[in-house]
Amino acid sequence: MRVSAVLIQMPEVWVAQCEEVDRTGEGRTPDEAVACLRQALEDYFDVQAVAPPAETVAAPIEIVIVAAPSNAASLMR
Repeated sequence: MRVSAVLIQMPEVWVAQCEEVDRTGEGRTPDEAVACLRQALEDYFDVQAVAPPAETVAAPIEIVIVAAPSNAASLMR
């Protein structure tokens, strides 16, 4: 699954906001914000059925940064 995100630098915090799903992540660095967003998306898409299958395989989530401040790239690993 591929989703878009926008990185926003605010005073003392970075915010990664998903374009397709109303979810965000915050962190001290762009990497931390994207990691928090990834967790929020995994939680959002983790739907539990009444009788789940014996093994569930979650599709990996790929986050594509579509907009970010110019200094974000130098702060991401």
